[in-house]
Amino acid sequence: MSGKKVKIIVGIEFNSRANGISRTKDWIDYRMEIFNKFTLQSLKKQTNQDFLVLVRYAEKTTDLIKDALSHYNPLPNNIKFIENKKYESIIEKSIKGYEYLYLVRLDCDDVYHKTFINQLHEYKPRKSTRALINQKGYVYDAVNHRLGNWYYVSPPFYTLIYKTKDYLAGERIPIPRGHCTVIKNPHEVIHKTNYAVIVHGKNTLNAFNNHRIGKVITDKKEIQNILKNFI
Repeated sequence: MSGKKVKIIVGIEFNSRANGISRTKDWIDYRMEIFNKFTLQSLKKQTNQDFLVLVRYAEKTTDLIKDALSHYNPLPNNIKFIENKKYESIIEKSIKGYEYLYLVRLDCDDVYHKTFINQLHEYKPRKSTRALINQKGYVYDAVNHRLGNWYYVSPPFYTLIYKTKDYLAGERIPIPRGHCTVIKNPHEVIHKTNYAVIVHGKNTLNAFNNHRIGKVITDKKEIQNILKNFI
């Protein structure tokens, strides 16, 4: 899509879907700490800052979100916490004047490689492609300080490609069961090791091993050298 105008938007759900514990002050404060320590650093470290981040949260927790944010430095202009109900309207306003929308998925406690946004700007997908999938990544156990390689056929690290006119007309790429069904759409795989899952709480053993392949890396210097490309 050389010469095409592409708007890259990273969509992050903070607590917009879940109920219960994710809407309590303790959960929000803890998750905000994780977001600032990992995800935010990854976004700020992107070598190409031509993108918009929309972190959406449940309207009922607006005061708690604002209070949690107040304990940290102001966010960069291209990273915004927004009420869930405003998500679609902000996207629609942001993509006007662009030919394509690249809608990137990221969880509020995970990270992308520092070159990932630039990779998207430079990537030239086939005309029929609806999704770009990152199958290879790392998993970092921040509790026990160990690192492993991850492989997932249809992981939660993907980018949906829309023509702006189609998105504004209401078209949505079907992913009925979330990230597991992204791969059922016309897609291309980006073969770089582009993400890191951050394991930061209880039940670290299961989460760490879910999709891990190969050896576990425990050497602190090696871990640091790898993670500096992400956070």
